[in-house]
Amino acid sequence: MVDVVMAPCSPVECRTAVVIDVLRATSTIVTALSNGASGVIPVKTIEEALKKRKEGVLICGERNAQKPKGFDLGNSPLEYRKEKISGKTIVLTTTNGTQVIERIRSEEIIAASFLNLSAVVEYLKSKEDILLVCAGTNGRFSLEDFLLAGAVVKRLKRNDLGDGARAAERYFESVENTREEIKKHSSHAKRLISLGFEKDVEFCTTEDLFKTVPTLVNGVFILKEFP
Repeated sequence: MVDVVMAPCSPVECRTAVVIDVLRATSTIVTALSNGASGVIPVKTIEEALKKRKEGVLICGERNAQKPKGFDLGNSPLEYRKEKISGKTIVLTTTNGTQVIERIRSEEIIAASFLNLSAVVEYLKSKEDILLVCAGTNGRFSLEDFLLAGAVVKRLKRNDLGDGARAAERYFESVENTREEIKKHSSHAKRLISLGFEKDVEFCTTEDLFKTVPTLVNGVFILKEFP
């Protein structure tokens, strides 16, 4: 079965979990690994992140869209350039995306974004029990995450859909332009734009820049790449 959940408050169980936080955690994870980071460690708190500081590690993330004091990088994927992060481990904590990971009970967890949409779909074709876990925004519904979930469901072309997956697919089918839909109607996108992050929204709504599938292994997202 394929299904979709939004901002779960309690643990969710499945074999393959797909974490989605379009704006911006999973987009940043995909970008960082695609640009040469050796791994991304998601953590829940700022304090936990700062405790992991050592040589070769960058402390990164945001709270309320802004980079916390003492951090090396924020949560803008545009900051994660090869010359800054290649060969380094990223410790990432964010308001939404890294929080939801601890609620997932699954055999494997991968990170999805529009940036690696086709690679994620290709990876999922061999999987049976799939749950698309949308991070949401501050525990609430997030339009952009649901739209990406719908795009994944649509491309998988499966018949065994849960109610959440079916609703996400129908929403995706109703949208003519995903970027414009997000920029016009997503409250989180509009807030980021008001804070000066319009380029982030543009970047995060770009499809298939990367052929990579970040997979969580022993608490670290590492890279899986497809030809």
